[in-house]
Amino acid sequence: MLNKDALQQLSQLKTSIAAAKDIAQGTVRTTTKRFGFLILDDGREAFIDPDQMMRVLPDDRVEAEINTNSKGQYEAKLITLIKPGLKEFVGRYVNKGTTDFVEPDVANFNRWLFIPQQERKGFEVGDLIHCEIARHPFTSEGKTQVHIINKLGKPDDTGVESRYSIAKFQMPFEWQAPAQNQASSINWSPLTFDNGEQDLTHLPFVTIDSENTRDMDDAIYIATNEQGWELITAIADPSKHIDFGSPLELAARERASTHYILGQTVTMLPVDLSHDTYSLVPEQKRPAVICRMQIARDGTITHYEFAEALIRSQCKLSYQGVYDALISEISTLAAPSHVHDMLVELQTFAQVRAAYRQANALVMEERADYAFVLNDQKKIDHIEKRERNIAHRMIEEAMLVTNICAGELFLQHPGYGIFSSHIGFRAERVADAQALIQEDRPDLAPGDITQLENFTALFRELRTNPTNNSNSGPLHSLLQRMLQAGSLTFDPIPHFGLGFKAYAMVTSPIRRYNDLFNHLAIKRILRGEPPIDIDDKKQFSDALQNQLNTGRQACRFTESWLGCQYAAQHLGSLHQGSVALVNSFGLGIKLDDWGLDGYALLAPKESEVKAQFDSRRLSLTIEGKTWSLDDKVYVLVKDVDIEKRKIGLEIVSEETAQRLSAWL
Repeated sequence: MLNKDALQQLSQLKTSIAAAKDIAQGTVRTTTKRFGFLILDDGREAFIDPDQMMRVLPDDRVEAEINTNSKGQYEAKLITLIKPGLKEFVGRYVNKGTTDFVEPDVANFNRWLFIPQQERKGFEVGDLIHCEIARHPFTSEGKTQVHIINKLGKPDDTGVESRYSIAKFQMPFEWQAPAQNQASSINWSPLTFDNGEQDLTHLPFVTIDSENTRDMDDAIYIATNEQGWELITAIADPSKHIDFGSPLELAARERASTHYILGQTVTMLPVDLSHDTYSLVPEQKRPAVICRMQIARDGTITHYEFAEALIRSQCKLSYQGVYDALISEISTLAAPSHVHDMLVELQTFAQVRAAYRQANALVMEERADYAFVLNDQKKIDHIEKRERNIAHRMIEEAMLVTNICAGELFLQHPGYGIFSSHIGFRAERVADAQALIQEDRPDLAPGDITQLENFTALFRELRTNPTNNSNSGPLHSLLQRMLQAGSLTFDPIPHFGLGFKAYAMVTSPIRRYNDLFNHLAIKRILRGEPPIDIDDKKQFSDALQNQLNTGRQACRFTESWLGCQYAAQHLGSLHQGSVALVNSFGLGIKLDDWGLDGYALLAPKESEVKAQFDSRRLSLTIEGKTWSLDDKVYVLVKDVDIEKRKIGLEIVSEETAQRLSAWL
């Protein structure tokens, strides 16, 4: 029997051994194989063997003992589950023998998860289902169990794609009772004005939008004067009744935006509010936040002011209708003549502002829109390519100047509003960008391209004078791939992509949460109130940006799925497209007529094709033929994998394409 001193020494020895161990925390990264990795907080990666991987799920946060094997590689011995990662997911109901499972639709995870007997009633093999983890494998000897939340449908069911996408990306789409109750109280409340709102119902505001749009955010009035133009943009005002912290504000914040998922729109506000109560419906009095601007004849914004107002839109016009009226010698608008005269002035204003931005900021490249027209089964019936016209640009310029003014207002009142920022090049690509510029356009010498003025001058030159130097176009494409994504922030960070020193969006508060928040901020400035009190503004803006990104993923996922179904009905069809992606095996190509993305495999791993991939300049050379970004190519739809949502393409020569077009 050990005495007291011996026990104490043994305890100290155990403590010393434990202290000497490398105990670390990290996040589990699964792979398509049976093994995985633990991504440690200090940046290291530790191997997790297949047996231990049976105890964890994707993105689990765990504590582990880290050892080094004979090859000097880190290996993890799992100790404790700190926080589960995978909670909800979607997948396919599958069966093996007498046992039923779900095959999760989770990236880099190919393990089937057990469905208990009591969960199986009413389900069949092949059903698409929404599930949650009911029993985690870490605490149950690797035996995972799931609970089925909902049956989403069979793969061919009407509208299953949108339902599946909403569940997959965990998009909130149901309204909780507090938000519903608040919405009902707004619909039944009379419209009152007690904050000194301006009565502008006598001005002939008009809305210009798509034919079928019902959530109309903005209306415009313009008039000429000695200094140039007085432009007033009237923006729908849900902040009239929706305060920060209210149930509807919290619900709108969670959704972040209206998401137009093919087959099912997830609105940021209840439909009755966004399509009626706050929508700038013609001939109806509506609350608005207005921006009254003076625009000089050279396009300079010389004065602006925001205010609360009451307006009445005189008519709703479509982009196509406005375009047709402006190019016709005789007005075809179903509107009074003074409206047509106002549109002519708005067109002139837009042309002047576009020229001003061309000289002083950046003008984005024109890109067509694609309308995926669905049939009664909510499958794609056909795809319409719609080019932007002068009517789109008129509204775009009016909205841009309004958002520029909002940005300037928030610069003058720090801490109030959310800026839409873009900081140019990714930090790790600045050196690469500078080297490419020096090689391809040494005549430019742009200086420090992390500064707004130099960045703007560089891209303005590459975009406006591509014919001056044959290297400008390819260089522009390469530099575009090195840019950061835009982001939301309370910090006054410029928007490099537009060339503005400050930019804050306020023109779509029915559809975008940051616009709604900025309306609340503007009102606080106008009333002399302090900014909204937010504990962690970075966390607030980051969460909002993440939800916006998630919504875009859901939209792209659904479009890709339905697009593959559509392409599968057109195997062998001929298309022209642009190279949008280059890797060592082939080309990603965007089809000009459909707007869908496909992939042409040119150098399979197992083939004897000798391919030279230039990762720096994103080009692929095979047998003397080189492909680069933005190259125009002709392709045939070769095959479609609907389950993996991939369209396989075959590149053909221009001569072959001309022959095929004669009889395809």
